[in-house]
Amino acid sequence: MSTVGEIIKAAEGLPPEEFLKLRTRLDRVEERLWNRELGRVTAKHRKKKLTDAKIDELVLKRRYRGRRP
Repeated sequence: MSTVGEIIKAAEGLPPEEFLKLRTRLDRVEERLWNRELGRVTAKHRKKKLTDAKIDELVLKRRYRGRRP
């Protein structure tokens, strides 16, 4: 299996108990990927000394960019 479509097709053919096992394992894979990405982004932001307050400020600027008060 090399494509998402093939994987989905195979998953659809699984008995319910096997599908639940697959779902549990995919949840673990997703959690590992999320944690890896979170660690990467956190390190990048710390290196740039980007704080939560600065992120909030950037979000507000982005949200209201081009709007007049």
